[in-house]
Amino acid sequence: MVVVVDDNSTPSEEKRLRSACRRLGGCYTRLPTPRNQLETLGRRSQARNVGTKFLDTDIILYLDGDMLLSPKYIAEVTYYHAVLDRVYIRGSRRSIHPAFQAKGMKACLNGVAKRHIPAETPALTYVSRPAHFIGDKAHKAAYFDKWEWCASNNLSVRSEHASQIGYWDEKFFGWGEEDIDFSYRLYQLGLTPILLTGDNAAAYHLDHHIDRERNATTLKANAKYLLSKFPEVAEYRREAYALHNIIIEECLQK
Repeated sequence: MVVVVDDNSTPSEEKRLRSACRRLGGCYTRLPTPRNQLETLGRRSQARNVGTKFLDTDIILYLDGDMLLSPKYIAEVTYYHAVLDRVYIRGSRRSIHPAFQAKGMKACLNGVAKRHIPAETPALTYVSRPAHFIGDKAHKAAYFDKWEWCASNNLSVRSEHASQIGYWDEKFFGWGEEDIDFSYRLYQLGLTPILLTGDNAAAYHLDHHIDRERNATTLKANAKYLLSKFPEVAEYRREAYALHNIIIEECLQK
């Protein structure tokens, strides 16, 4: 079952989403109108929690709206959840440049299916693992990963484990850290983060314009909240924060 949760899209976007869900058999739902300025920044955690309530499945895949999956992604992830116990899994993140997107969605989907899109992996910015990192093999194309890299854009976990940690923390708004928080709490629960490196589990990001100034603002606010909960993760996030000109000592101040 596919659930699409709409967080404050425009009327025309909502119409297209509803149409796509009817055509493809998905379930569409929309978050209430934002009540304040904070909620207009984005409610990622709320959207994921609302979507979770619609599901009655053993495994949940949380997927950002700007991602495309390889045709065998679901089968691949399901297989690894079956052979590896108490894990949460992320597929490798790749990118589709806007110039390629200009050819249309069908071209993007065909490119992903036929692997005609260059396998571009972004440099370390937020949760990406360094290209030179070689992890310990867990099973075939699965590698034990670090919790701080096993977050964001495509992440699957058993529903019972998401429930045990209380789902996504809805006190995060805008961009940043709600996924790091979710990953860390799964790690605290005793789950092992796994990265799948093969083409079958690749997830392609539709690169787009980013409001970096706004992202840095919400990231700093979310960083302060994250570190108020878990000050022990500060050193794990220092490098990522520095890339956005955020001084971690300031985030730790009460």
